[in-house]
Amino acid sequence: MFCRVKEFKLLGYSYSDWAGSVDDMRSTFGYCFTFGPECFSWCSKKQELVAQSTLEVEFIATTAAVNQVIWLKKVMNDLQLQQENNIEVFVDNQATLAISQNPVFHDRTKHFKVKYYFLREVQRSSEVKPVHCSSDNQLVDIFTKSFHVGRFEALRDKLGVCAAHNSRGEC
Repeated sequence: MFCRVKEFKLLGYSYSDWAGSVDDMRSTFGYCFTFGPECFSWCSKKQELVAQSTLEVEFIATTAAVNQVIWLKKVMNDLQLQQENNIEVFVDNQATLAISQNPVFHDRTKHFKVKYYFLREVQRSSEVKPVHCSSDNQLVDIFTKSFHVGRFEALRDKLGVCAAHNSRGEC
C-alpha cells in the first residue's frame, strides 16, 4: 500500500546561464529538488553542446531536470511515497514553457537535438508539469551565478542549507 505524501511535496527548479564559459562558450545549467522545506537533490553541470540561444539552453536544462524528476518519482514509489499531483518544475523562461506545451513546429527550435523533445512527451502524459516562476524566486541561480553575499545567503536559506560556521547545528 502506498503512503500519500500530503505534508511534503516534491518540487523542482531548473535554470541555466547562456554561454557562461568564456573558454568554450558552453552554458552551465543547474537544477534542484526540494521535498518539503529542504533541498535534497541538485546538479550543476556544463552543457555538452554550445547552445545557439537562451531558449535552447533553458530547454536543455528543463529537459535534464525532468529526466531527474522521473527517476526521483520512481525512487519515491519504491519507498512507498506517492505524490498525488504531478511534480512541478519551476522554470523562469516563458518561451521554454510555450514550446514544451505547443507541438507546433517553431522556427526557433529547428536546430534543437531531437532528444530534447522528450520534454513534450512527459508533459503531455501529465507526469511532470513545467511551471513559470520569476527570476527572483529561482532557487537554482545559486548553482549557475555568482552573487553578493546577501543574495547568496537568501538563496542558501531558501534551499535549507546550513552555514558551515554555525556551531549550534541550526539553520
